[in-house]
Amino acid sequence: MIDVAIIGAGPAGSTAAIELARAGRSVLLIEKRFFPREKVCGGCLSGRAAARFKQLLGPDREIPGLPGSQVSFVIGSYRLTCNPHGATWVVPRAEMDACLANTAGEAGAEIRYGQAAALEQSEQGWDVILGAERIRAKAILLATGLGGLPAKLGIHNTSRSRPMIAQQWIQPTRCLSSPLGSVELHWLRGGYVGLATPQEYASVVAIACDATDMGNERAYDRLRRMNPNAEIWEQLPENAPRHYGARGTAGFPWIPDRLGDRNVLLIGDAAGYAEPFTGEGIGQAMVSANCATKTILSGVDLLNNYASLMRKNHRPVVRRTRWIAAVLGSALIQYIAARRPMLPRPWLTRLVEAVHVKGAL
Repeated sequence: MIDVAIIGAGPAGSTAAIELARAGRSVLLIEKRFFPREKVCGGCLSGRAAARFKQLLGPDREIPGLPGSQVSFVIGSYRLTCNPHGATWVVPRAEMDACLANTAGEAGAEIRYGQAAALEQSEQGWDVILGAERIRAKAILLATGLGGLPAKLGIHNTSRSRPMIAQQWIQPTRCLSSPLGSVELHWLRGGYVGLATPQEYASVVAIACDATDMGNERAYDRLRRMNPNAEIWEQLPENAPRHYGARGTAGFPWIPDRLGDRNVLLIGDAAGYAEPFTGEGIGQAMVSANCATKTILSGVDLLNNYASLMRKNHRPVVRRTRWIAAVLGSALIQYIAARRPMLPRPWLTRLVEAVHVKGAL
Protein backbone atom coordinates (compact mmCIF):
# COMPACT_ATOMS: atom_id res chain seq x y z
CA MET A 1 0.00 0.00 0.00
CA ILE A 2 1.26 3.49 -0.86
CA ASP A 3 0.60 6.66 1.08
CA VAL A 4 -1.10 8.79 -1.61
CA ALA A 5 -2.40 8.24 -5.13
CA ILE A 6 -3.20 11.40 -7.09
CA ILE A 7 -5.36 11.26 -10.21
CA GLY A 8 -4.69 14.22 -12.50
CA ALA A 9 -1.36 16.03 -12.97
CA GLY A 10 -2.66 19.57 -13.46
CA PRO A 11 -1.74 22.41 -11.07
CA ALA A 12 -3.63 20.88 -8.11
CA GLY A 13 -2.41 17.32 -8.56
CA SER A 14 1.22 18.26 -9.19
CA THR A 15 1.24 20.77 -6.31
CA ALA A 16 0.02 18.11 -3.89
CA ALA A 17 2.51 15.59 -5.30
CA ILE A 18 5.42 18.00 -4.79
CA GLU A 19 4.45 18.86 -1.21
CA LEU A 20 3.75 15.27 -0.15
CA ALA A 21 6.85 13.77 -1.82
CA ARG A 22 9.06 16.41 -0.20
CA ALA A 23 7.49 15.49 3.14
CA GLY A 24 8.63 11.89 2.66
CA ARG A 25 5.33 10.30 1.62
CA SER A 26 5.16 7.68 -1.15
CA VAL A 27 3.23 9.32 -3.98
CA LEU A 28 1.86 8.00 -7.28
CA LEU A 29 0.76 10.72 -9.74
CA ILE A 30 -1.47 9.45 -12.57
CA GLU A 31 -2.25 11.43 -15.73
CA LYS A 32 -4.28 10.12 -18.66
CA ARG A 33 -2.60 12.45 -21.15
CA PHE A 34 1.03 12.82 -22.17
CA PHE A 35 2.78 16.11 -21.36
CA PRO A 36 3.16 18.75 -22.59
CA ARG A 37 -0.54 18.94 -23.41
CA GLU A 38 -2.76 21.85 -24.39
CA LYS A 39 -5.44 22.92 -21.93
CA VAL A 40 -8.11 25.61 -22.11
CA CYS A 41 -6.56 28.42 -20.09
CA GLY A 42 -5.95 32.15 -20.41
CA GLY A 43 -2.21 31.78 -19.84
CA CYS A 44 -2.01 34.03 -16.76
CA LEU A 45 -1.52 33.58 -13.03
CA SER A 46 -2.80 35.90 -10.33
CA GLY A 47 -0.35 37.29 -7.79
CA ARG A 48 -1.21 34.56 -5.31
CA ALA A 49 -0.86 31.73 -7.85
CA ALA A 50 2.40 33.16 -9.23
CA ALA A 51 3.93 33.40 -5.76
CA ARG A 52 2.98 29.79 -5.02
CA PHE A 53 4.35 28.64 -8.40
CA LYS A 54 7.72 30.23 -7.65
CA GLN A 55 7.75 28.79 -4.13
CA LEU A 56 7.13 25.26 -5.41
CA LEU A 57 9.96 25.47 -7.93
CA GLY A 58 12.43 27.05 -5.52
CA PRO A 59 14.95 29.87 -5.96
CA ASP A 60 17.37 27.85 -8.10
CA ARG A 61 14.85 26.71 -10.73
CA GLU A 62 14.14 28.73 -13.87
CA ILE A 63 10.45 29.56 -14.11
CA PRO A 64 8.77 29.42 -17.53
CA GLY A 65 6.94 32.50 -18.76
CA LEU A 66 7.55 36.09 -17.73
CA PRO A 67 6.28 38.71 -15.24
CA GLY A 68 3.02 40.45 -16.09
CA SER A 69 3.49 43.95 -17.49
CA GLN A 70 -0.13 45.12 -17.26
CA VAL A 71 -3.59 43.76 -16.54
CA SER A 72 -6.63 45.25 -18.30
CA PHE A 73 -10.29 44.58 -17.66
CA VAL A 74 -12.67 45.68 -20.41
CA ILE A 75 -16.45 45.93 -20.10
CA GLY A 76 -18.43 47.97 -22.58
CA SER A 77 -16.73 51.36 -23.01
CA TYR A 78 -14.60 50.82 -19.92
CA ARG A 79 -10.93 49.83 -20.09
CA LEU A 80 -9.48 49.53 -16.62
CA THR A 81 -5.71 48.95 -16.55
CA CYS A 82 -3.39 48.38 -13.62
CA ASN A 83 0.33 47.77 -13.27
CA PRO A 84 0.93 44.47 -11.42
CA HIS A 85 4.58 45.42 -10.74
CA GLY A 86 5.71 41.92 -11.66
CA ALA A 87 3.42 40.17 -9.16
CA THR A 88 1.35 38.39 -11.81
CA TRP A 89 2.86 35.90 -14.25
CA VAL A 90 2.14 35.11 -17.90
CA VAL A 91 2.93 31.55 -19.00
CA PRO A 92 1.46 29.07 -21.52
CA ARG A 93 -0.49 26.45 -19.62
CA ALA A 94 1.24 23.53 -21.35
CA GLU A 95 4.62 24.80 -20.14
CA MET A 96 3.40 25.39 -16.61
CA ASP A 97 1.80 21.96 -16.22
CA ALA A 98 4.86 20.17 -17.61
CA CYS A 99 7.14 22.17 -15.31
CA LEU A 100 5.11 21.33 -12.18
CA ALA A 101 4.83 17.64 -13.10
CA ASN A 102 8.59 17.42 -13.71
CA THR A 103 9.18 19.06 -10.33
CA ALA A 104 6.94 16.43 -8.70
CA GLY A 105 9.04 13.69 -10.29
CA GLU A 106 12.25 15.33 -9.07
CA ALA A 107 10.76 15.48 -5.56
CA GLY A 108 10.31 11.71 -5.59
CA ALA A 109 6.78 11.12 -6.85
CA GLU A 110 6.24 8.28 -9.30
CA ILE A 111 4.45 9.57 -12.40
CA ARG A 112 2.50 7.48 -14.88
CA TYR A 113 1.44 9.25 -18.05
CA GLY A 114 -1.05 8.01 -20.62
CA GLN A 115 -3.09 5.93 -18.16
CA ALA A 116 -6.76 6.49 -17.37
CA ALA A 117 -7.61 5.71 -13.75
CA ALA A 118 -10.89 4.45 -12.31
CA LEU A 119 -12.11 4.06 -8.73
CA GLU A 120 -13.50 0.92 -7.16
CA GLN A 121 -14.74 0.36 -3.63
CA SER A 122 -13.08 -2.07 -1.23
CA GLU A 123 -13.36 -2.86 2.46
CA GLN A 124 -10.72 -0.23 3.28
CA GLY A 125 -12.30 2.53 1.18
CA TRP A 126 -11.63 3.25 -2.48
CA ASP A 127 -8.92 1.73 -4.66
CA VAL A 128 -7.43 3.05 -7.87
CA ILE A 129 -7.77 0.80 -10.91
CA LEU A 130 -5.24 1.11 -13.75
CA GLY A 131 -6.12 -1.46 -16.37
CA ALA A 132 -5.70 -4.83 -14.65
CA GLU A 133 -3.77 -3.31 -11.74
CA ARG A 134 -5.39 -2.47 -8.41
CA ILE A 135 -3.58 0.20 -6.36
CA ARG A 136 -4.33 0.61 -2.69
CA ALA A 137 -3.54 3.97 -1.11
CA LYS A 138 -4.14 5.41 2.34
CA ALA A 139 -5.41 8.57 0.65
CA ILE A 140 -6.53 9.32 -2.90
CA LEU A 141 -6.62 12.87 -4.27
CA LEU A 142 -9.01 13.39 -7.15
CA ALA A 143 -7.66 16.23 -9.32
CA THR A 144 -9.55 15.44 -12.51
CA GLY A 145 -11.12 18.84 -13.04
CA LEU A 146 -14.80 19.03 -13.91
CA GLY A 147 -14.87 15.44 -15.11
CA GLY A 148 -17.06 12.48 -14.23
CA LEU A 149 -15.15 10.75 -11.42
CA PRO A 150 -16.83 12.75 -8.59
CA ALA A 151 -20.14 11.29 -9.75
CA LYS A 152 -18.64 7.83 -9.22
CA LEU A 153 -18.43 8.76 -5.53
CA GLY A 154 -22.03 9.98 -5.51
CA ILE A 155 -20.94 13.63 -5.35
CA HIS A 156 -23.11 16.14 -7.21
CA ASN A 157 -23.26 19.86 -7.97
CA THR A 158 -25.23 21.87 -5.44
CA SER A 159 -25.40 25.02 -7.58
CA ARG A 160 -27.69 25.88 -10.40
CA SER A 161 -25.17 25.86 -13.21
CA ARG A 162 -25.33 26.86 -16.84
CA PRO A 163 -23.52 25.02 -19.64
CA MET A 164 -20.40 26.76 -20.96
CA ILE A 165 -18.15 26.10 -23.93
CA ALA A 166 -14.50 27.04 -23.57
CA GLN A 167 -12.00 27.27 -26.43
CA GLN A 168 -8.38 28.32 -26.68
CA TRP A 169 -5.85 28.86 -29.42
CA ILE A 170 -2.52 30.59 -30.03
CA GLN A 171 -2.05 33.22 -32.70
CA PRO A 172 0.83 35.46 -33.82
CA THR A 173 1.46 38.43 -31.57
CA ARG A 174 1.42 40.76 -34.55
CA CYS A 175 -2.38 40.30 -34.67
CA LEU A 176 -2.69 41.96 -31.27
CA SER A 177 -1.94 45.44 -29.99
CA SER A 178 -1.12 44.19 -26.48
CA PRO A 179 2.48 44.52 -25.23
CA LEU A 180 4.56 41.55 -24.14
CA GLY A 181 3.54 40.24 -20.73
CA SER A 182 0.10 41.86 -20.79
CA VAL A 183 -3.25 40.30 -19.93
CA GLU A 184 -6.65 41.51 -21.15
CA LEU A 185 -10.02 40.30 -19.91
CA HIS A 186 -13.03 41.30 -22.02
CA TRP A 187 -16.39 40.75 -20.33
CA LEU A 188 -19.14 40.41 -22.95
CA ARG A 189 -22.80 39.54 -23.12
CA GLY A 190 -22.94 35.75 -23.09
CA GLY A 191 -19.32 35.12 -22.15
CA TYR A 192 -15.81 36.55 -22.08
CA VAL A 193 -12.51 36.56 -23.93
CA GLY A 194 -9.03 36.54 -22.42
CA LEU A 195 -5.80 37.57 -24.14
CA ALA A 196 -2.30 36.95 -22.82
CA THR A 197 1.08 37.54 -24.47
CA PRO A 198 3.60 35.20 -22.82
CA GLN A 199 5.95 35.09 -25.81
CA GLU A 200 7.31 37.61 -28.26
CA TYR A 201 5.70 35.99 -31.29
CA ALA A 202 2.68 34.17 -29.87
CA SER A 203 -0.40 35.19 -27.88
CA VAL A 204 -2.95 33.02 -26.09
CA VAL A 205 -6.64 33.59 -26.86
CA ALA A 206 -9.19 31.91 -24.57
CA ILE A 207 -12.97 32.27 -24.78
CA ALA A 208 -15.87 31.03 -22.65
CA CYS A 209 -19.41 31.20 -24.01
CA ASP A 210 -22.78 30.43 -22.46
CA ALA A 211 -24.03 27.38 -24.36
CA THR A 212 -27.69 27.65 -23.33
CA ASP A 213 -29.95 27.18 -26.37
CA MET A 214 -26.94 27.51 -28.63
CA GLY A 215 -28.00 25.13 -31.37
CA ASN A 216 -25.43 24.72 -34.12
CA GLU A 217 -23.91 28.18 -33.72
CA ARG A 218 -20.21 28.26 -32.92
CA ALA A 219 -19.19 29.89 -29.63
CA TYR A 220 -16.96 32.48 -31.28
CA ASP A 221 -19.66 33.44 -33.81
CA ARG A 222 -22.25 33.74 -31.07
CA LEU A 223 -20.15 36.14 -29.01
CA ARG A 224 -19.48 38.30 -32.08
CA ARG A 225 -23.17 38.37 -32.94
CA MET A 226 -24.22 39.31 -29.40
CA ASN A 227 -21.46 41.94 -29.01
CA PRO A 228 -20.95 43.43 -32.49
CA ASN A 229 -19.31 46.65 -31.23
CA ALA A 230 -16.92 45.14 -28.69
CA GLU A 231 -13.36 46.35 -29.19
CA ILE A 232 -11.94 42.84 -28.82
CA TRP A 233 -12.89 41.97 -32.42
CA GLU A 234 -10.33 44.49 -33.69
CA GLN A 235 -7.61 42.28 -32.23
CA LEU A 236 -8.89 38.90 -33.36
CA PRO A 237 -9.42 37.32 -36.79
CA GLU A 238 -12.85 37.71 -38.35
CA ASN A 239 -13.27 33.94 -38.30
CA ALA A 240 -11.96 31.86 -35.41
CA PRO A 241 -9.73 28.86 -36.22
CA ARG A 242 -11.62 25.72 -37.09
CA HIS A 243 -9.15 23.62 -35.12
CA TYR A 244 -8.62 24.85 -31.57
CA GLY A 245 -5.59 24.10 -29.46
CA ALA A 246 -8.00 22.95 -26.76
CA ARG A 247 -11.71 23.00 -26.11
CA GLY A 248 -14.14 21.73 -23.52
CA THR A 249 -17.59 22.01 -22.01
CA ALA A 250 -18.61 22.36 -18.39
CA GLY A 251 -21.30 23.69 -16.12
CA PHE A 252 -20.40 26.78 -14.09
CA PRO A 253 -20.42 27.11 -11.18
CA TRP A 254 -19.46 23.69 -9.80
CA ILE A 255 -19.87 23.43 -6.03
CA PRO A 256 -19.76 19.80 -4.82
CA ASP A 257 -22.12 18.71 -2.07
CA ARG A 258 -19.19 16.89 -0.42
CA LEU A 259 -15.42 17.24 -0.66
CA GLY A 260 -14.73 13.53 -0.75
CA ASP A 261 -15.71 10.08 0.39
CA ARG A 262 -13.89 7.86 2.88
CA ASN A 263 -10.22 7.94 1.76
CA VAL A 264 -10.81 10.16 -1.33
CA LEU A 265 -10.51 13.96 -1.33
CA LEU A 266 -11.47 16.28 -4.18
CA ILE A 267 -8.90 18.94 -5.06
CA GLY A 268 -8.52 21.49 -7.87
CA ASP A 269 -11.57 22.35 -9.96
CA ALA A 270 -13.30 19.19 -8.68
CA ALA A 271 -13.35 20.76 -5.18
CA GLY A 272 -15.20 23.88 -6.34
CA TYR A 273 -15.02 26.19 -9.30
CA ALA A 274 -16.85 29.43 -9.98
CA GLU A 275 -15.90 31.39 -13.09
CA PRO A 276 -12.68 31.45 -15.13
CA PHE A 277 -12.73 35.21 -15.80
CA THR A 278 -11.02 36.08 -12.50
CA GLY A 279 -7.80 34.26 -13.36
CA GLU A 280 -7.98 32.70 -9.90
CA GLY A 281 -8.75 29.13 -10.99
CA ILE A 282 -5.14 27.97 -10.70
CA GLY A 283 -4.69 29.86 -7.43
CA GLN A 284 -7.77 28.17 -5.98
CA ALA A 285 -6.53 24.79 -7.22
CA MET A 286 -3.21 25.27 -5.43
CA VAL A 287 -4.98 26.33 -2.23
CA SER A 288 -7.09 23.15 -2.24
CA ALA A 289 -3.96 21.04 -2.85
CA ASN A 290 -2.26 22.66 0.13
CA CYS A 291 -5.32 22.04 2.33
CA ALA A 292 -5.28 18.36 1.30
CA THR A 293 -1.54 18.09 1.96
CA LYS A 294 -1.87 19.54 5.46
CA THR A 295 -4.75 17.15 6.17
CA ILE A 296 -2.81 14.07 5.06
CA LEU A 297 0.33 15.07 6.94
CA SER A 298 -1.69 15.68 10.12
CA GLY A 299 -2.89 12.06 9.99
CA VAL A 300 -6.23 12.78 11.65
CA ASP A 301 -9.83 12.64 10.47
CA LEU A 302 -9.24 12.99 6.73
CA LEU A 303 -12.59 14.34 5.52
CA ASN A 304 -13.53 16.56 8.46
CA ASN A 305 -10.10 18.16 8.74
CA TYR A 306 -9.96 18.82 5.02
CA ALA A 307 -13.46 20.30 4.98
CA SER A 308 -12.54 22.61 7.85
CA LEU A 309 -9.42 23.90 6.08
CA MET A 310 -11.35 24.40 2.83
CA ARG A 311 -14.10 26.38 4.58
CA LYS A 312 -11.47 28.72 5.95
CA ASN A 313 -9.12 29.10 2.97
CA HIS A 314 -10.96 28.14 -0.22
CA ARG A 315 -14.73 28.54 -0.02
CA PRO A 316 -14.77 32.31 0.70
CA VAL A 317 -12.91 33.01 -2.56
CA VAL A 318 -15.30 30.81 -4.56
CA ARG A 319 -18.33 32.56 -3.04
CA ARG A 320 -17.01 36.04 -3.77
CA THR A 321 -16.07 35.03 -7.32
CA ARG A 322 -19.62 33.82 -7.93
CA TRP A 323 -21.03 37.10 -6.63
CA ILE A 324 -18.73 39.22 -8.81
CA ALA A 325 -19.54 37.11 -11.88
CA ALA A 326 -23.27 37.50 -11.25
CA VAL A 327 -22.95 41.28 -10.97
CA LEU A 328 -20.69 41.87 -13.98
CA GLY A 329 -22.60 39.44 -16.15
CA SER A 330 -26.00 40.96 -15.40
CA ALA A 331 -28.00 42.47 -18.24
CA LEU A 332 -28.20 45.80 -16.38
CA ILE A 333 -24.40 46.19 -16.04
CA GLN A 334 -23.90 45.23 -19.68
CA TYR A 335 -26.54 47.77 -20.76
CA ILE A 336 -24.98 50.62 -18.75
CA ALA A 337 -21.40 49.79 -19.79
CA ALA A 338 -22.29 49.72 -23.46
CA ARG A 339 -23.96 53.17 -23.48
CA ARG A 340 -22.61 55.65 -20.96
CA PRO A 341 -19.83 55.86 -18.37
CA MET A 342 -21.94 55.55 -15.25
CA LEU A 343 -20.13 52.68 -13.52
CA PRO A 344 -17.77 53.47 -10.61
CA ARG A 345 -14.42 53.31 -12.37
CA PRO A 346 -12.24 53.50 -9.20
CA TRP A 347 -14.15 50.59 -7.65
CA LEU A 348 -13.77 48.44 -10.77
CA THR A 349 -10.06 49.24 -10.99
CA ARG A 350 -9.56 48.18 -7.37
CA LEU A 351 -11.43 44.97 -8.18
CA VAL A 352 -9.01 44.19 -11.01
CA GLU A 353 -6.02 44.78 -8.73
CA ALA A 354 -7.51 42.73 -5.89
CA VAL A 355 -8.20 39.71 -8.08
CA HIS A 356 -5.24 39.59 -10.43
CA VAL A 357 -2.44 41.30 -8.56
CA LYS A 358 -3.09 40.46 -4.92
CA GLY A 359 -5.01 37.27 -5.53
CA ALA A 360 -7.38 38.18 -2.70
CA LEU A 361 -10.89 38.88 -3.92
